[in-house]
Amino acid sequence: MNFALLSGWFLLGSLALFLVSLRLRRIPFGSVAPALGFAMAVLTVLTAVFDNVMIASGLFGYGDQTLLGIRVGLAPIEDFSYPLAAVLFMPALWWLGGGNAPAGKDRP
Repeated sequence: MNFALLSGWFLLGSLALFLVSLRLRRIPFGSVAPALGFAMAVLTVLTAVFDNVMIASGLFGYGDQTLLGIRVGLAPIEDFSYPLAAVLFMPALWWLGGGNAPAGKDRP
């Protein structure tokens, strides 16, 4: 199994859980979109910086046969799917676990 396929399964599962949590808790996507976008931007920058540092320092490497070949610096593009999955998965888990849904004028 290659990293792109594995990443796809993680993204699909996270997206499904996120959509279910929005539906069950009746949370409008527009009320959470700015926070999700900000979190995604921050995690993407952190992933780019720290993945490149860790790969450059020799902490780990990848077998090229399991990658798509697209890289941001030294970091393979597949590594950037994990922050996206986390941005979808963590709020969904919070809301489904009984955590407070976002309050705002868009909320019914």
